[in-house]
Amino acid sequence: MDTDLMVFRTREELYAKTALALVRKITELAQHRSRIHMGIAGGSVARDLLPKVATIMEHHGDLISQWAPVHLWMTSEAFVEYDHPGRSDSVVFENLVSKFDVFSLHRPPTPSMSRNLQAATKEYEKEMLSTYSHSTQVDPRSIALDISVLSIGVDGHFASLYPSHDTLNASGLFVAEADSPNPPAEQISMTIPLLRRSRTSWFVVSGKPKAAVFAHALQGANYREVPAASMNQVGTKWWADKPAASRVDRIF
Repeated sequence: MDTDLMVFRTREELYAKTALALVRKITELAQHRSRIHMGIAGGSVARDLLPKVATIMEHHGDLISQWAPVHLWMTSEAFVEYDHPGRSDSVVFENLVSKFDVFSLHRPPTPSMSRNLQAATKEYEKEMLSTYSHSTQVDPRSIALDISVLSIGVDGHFASLYPSHDTLNASGLFVAEADSPNPPAEQISMTIPLLRRSRTSWFVVSGKPKAAVFAHALQGANYREVPAASMNQVGTKWWADKPAASRVDRIF
């Protein structure tokens, strides 16, 4: 099968080249969109990729001034307070939103803002629906991200969608994960249908520990065993360093 796979020698090169490509992609989208909706993963995407995006933006202010407003949505987020170290949107805020007015960050509710995880999940879904319905009411099933920037865990999960969990069957826009294998246990995640509707999806994958599961995701493994395999479709691009891609040739 044909796979849109980009492989770089080192982790540093991977994140540098992906950051540059992301700035170019947003610039391209801005030529055709009055607003851009982007899904952002936590973890290494927020921690390692976004600072490099910010550095590029700081040196290209003339280009950034031509961008349409960019709405940032968390593909998953821990149901904890903003100051909790397990919270990813704080990293997104620090690296992008606090520095550049073009970004708007939609942050999932915290325990002090919602009575429980399920209520917070519904509130985040309502916020997305309201934002997309700025001029007219839209069907939730028609909502699509312009681009989602994702990662994959060593167990094959992405967002907060874990192998064999019932959340893999969720419809709608967001789903509550009450027992995440990766703490904090309570998390809010975009659903597979929403993520699959992304017009463009990028996976950024680094490190040898992810080599086996990454190869199986590219091969089209059962999504219940390797959830990221559900995104192996037209419009998905896989960005990896050599260690992460080291087992791909053994399968194809």
